Amino acid sequence: MIATNNGSFPWKEMPTGRDLREVLERPDGRTADPDRVRLLQDSVTRQIIDEQASAGLDLITDGLVRRGNPMEPFARCLGGLRIGEGRIRYPGRSDLVAQPVAESEIQWKEPVLVEDYLFASRGAPRPVKVVLTGPYTIAHLAEDRVYGDPSSLAMAMAIALNHELRALQAAGATMIQIDEPALLERKGDFPIFTRIWEVLGRGVSATLALHLEGGGIDGLYPGLTRLKRLGCLSLDVISGPESLALFGEHPLPAPITLGLGLVGGRAPEIETPEAIVALVRAAPGLPPEDRLLLGTASDLGDLPRDAAAAKLRSLSRAARLLERG
Repeated sequence: MIATNNGSFPWKEMPTGRDLREVLERPDGRTADPDRVRLLQDSVTRQIIDEQASAGLDLITDGLVRRGNPMEPFARCLGGLRIGEGRIRYPGRSDLVAQPVAESEIQWKEPVLVEDYLFASRGAPRPVKVVLTGPYTIAHLAEDRVYGDPSSLAMAMAIALNHELRALQAAGATMIQIDEPALLERKGDFPIFTRIWEVLGRGVSATLALHLEGGGIDGLYPGLTRLKRLGCLSLDVISGPESLALFGEHPLPAPITLGLGLVGGRAPEIETPEAIVALVRAAPGLPPEDRLLLGTASDLGDLPRDAAAAKLRSLSRAARLLERG
């Protein structure tokens, strides 16, 4: 059984995080020195990796330190896409993020996250999972000045991001998490989503994890299990506890693994290992432990550092308790 983080970590409270925040938020309004920013980001990333490993996680992230918002890396680096002035609500959350603008044909020009992955994975004491926002969600949040409808934009994004996934795979990434929270708000689009997902995963043999934050998967399951190249289905069990009952009716087919988001980032209260264990044991029809991941339901980045670390320790402890039976 694997304990994992599915998103960021509150880096601003890390020792070097305070220095990074000061550099990024200069009161004089001057642009920060990019070399200085990079060095500080490297240092904070290492601290976050150590924090996750110390909490006992089996699968970690780089903490998403280098992202101003979940879509920023691609909004800055894909041809035809830029960060606009508008703000829009990110699905499954209450916070507003900078809205991407599609102003010409979407094109992948060069690797976006590969360098970050390579830095994080070198010398990391645990395997590192790459996390990125998927094409469907980006397309539905973007201001579209080119394609005329979100589905066409999403397909163009899927083609571009497929290059990114293959570049990450070539760099050694074995698990890539695709966040698609917008699907839970537009479940009627699932037939379109299946085609977008198929294009996204072409030629990718790394494990693709679909993470759905912000609600339950009723109306989508068991259809989700038929997505091509789906290696892991990762759910937000806190916002959508009703999802657990679905596996009693339709067990998840092998070899797909199931990720259960059991600790949340919206409140600092710490879920106890015992409560997590009780919830998992009470759920009918779950896969065997070698196909289960215990993870975060929502991003931890806005929590106090101590609370986030405690939540990760609870996940790890719960995984070890469940392994013992």
